[in-house]
Amino acid sequence: MGADSMSVLHVKYLIVGGGLAGSAAAEAIRAIDPQGELVMVGREAIRPYHRPPLSKTYLSRRSPREELFVQPATWYAEKQIQLRTGVRAAHLDVARRVVTLESGQGISFDRLLLATGMSPMHLTIAGADLPNVYYLRTLDDVERLGHAIDKAKHEGLKHASNSFAPSGGSASADPASVAAGAGASGNGAGRARGRVTVIGGGVLGVEIAATLTQLGLSVDLVVAHAHPWDKFAGENTGKFLAHYLEKHGVTVHANRRPIRLEGDGRVQRVVLDEQTSIACDFVIPAIGATTNKELLRGTSINAEKAILVDNRCRTNVADIFAAGDCAAVFDPLFGKHRILDHWDHAKVSGAIAGTNMAGGDVGYEAVNYFFSDVFELSLSGWGEVKQVDRRLIRGSATLESGDFVEIGIAADGRVAQVLAINHAGEDDLLRELVGNRVRVEGKEESLKDPAFPLQTLL
Repeated sequence: MGADSMSVLHVKYLIVGGGLAGSAAAEAIRAIDPQGELVMVGREAIRPYHRPPLSKTYLSRRSPREELFVQPATWYAEKQIQLRTGVRAAHLDVARRVVTLESGQGISFDRLLLATGMSPMHLTIAGADLPNVYYLRTLDDVERLGHAIDKAKHEGLKHASNSFAPSGGSASADPASVAAGAGASGNGAGRARGRVTVIGGGVLGVEIAATLTQLGLSVDLVVAHAHPWDKFAGENTGKFLAHYLEKHGVTVHANRRPIRLEGDGRVQRVVLDEQTSIACDFVIPAIGATTNKELLRGTSINAEKAILVDNRCRTNVADIFAAGDCAAVFDPLFGKHRILDHWDHAKVSGAIAGTNMAGGDVGYEAVNYFFSDVFELSLSGWGEVKQVDRRLIRGSATLESGDFVEIGIAADGRVAQVLAINHAGEDDLLRELVGNRVRVEGKEESLKDPAFPLQTLL
């Protein structure tokens, strides 16, 4: 059934996407235009929520479900926002300015925001379709994963419990079960149950590995490169993280990729090579995400890996905007379009899009920021890793001190990226190093000394 077969609803503002970017846009629109008809449609069956806690405090059951939500349940009605959850937008007609929902209903718009987010990349190796392979992106994913965790802790493979699990015990998971033969059974006389393999050494994979270890499971982390955080951190920081994870009970398999998943009706082994397999109760791949841009098919909206927008979150088609994970926003600071799939960017770009949709005029001027928490370790990051030519460490990247800053320097001698590891109190200064693209040639050795005052560079 097409849009012509049903009545077409007309609205001033249509937001496709029920996440943080869409919610931030709705809030920004209402700050300028309290009355204009506004409809927001989202695939998930619940109102917009924050994703960062999913892999940390919510997965570990340290924060309640209600704390996840961006706005109270009554907010949308109070702001005269028609929120439609559990609804998929199926087709976009740019010429007619109509989005057709999966139900067949059409919604015509004066201004449209695409805030469709990302979906997890899936493993394509043999066994990847077995039932106990779990991806983590949505609240529903966490609920399914929670059942798998409970089952593994009660009925799963035995292991030596670690000191970071609630039950206490020895310092790390038993690595012997990873070896050929032993890895296939892994059911020795341990004191706890539940073994999981996490595949992927990015932010999400590392967070999941830490959280599951804290829940009392034995965790193997399979990392395709020389160290975790390879896509944005240098060798020193990556090796520090690997040692930190090992110290906290996570077994890190660096420079390894699974070649297949094996088991009798479910995954029981992750095979790294013909001599090495990892026994497990379930597997969590965290190997990246792809932008949801299916709605662009057949349209004239410019896109590459993501939807291309200018610094005001406008696409090349008038009155159609994009924000959040699905958009590559033009960042004047680095002179390029950038995909920034982080919480802060979703909020910032959504607010920019909403303001401009409602007749305002604001541009992207932020220094992009992201963060992570791993056990007691905190990461804050700013800037563009793709422009980093060399890196220096300010402070001491040792497990004993564990308080340092990694500064990434571009080929022209300007600061391109800063990562702060367990380092507090200088966030504004570190952000300004990137925001001002500070030149540090001739000062790099001095900059390694934490006593060297950063203010003198600004």
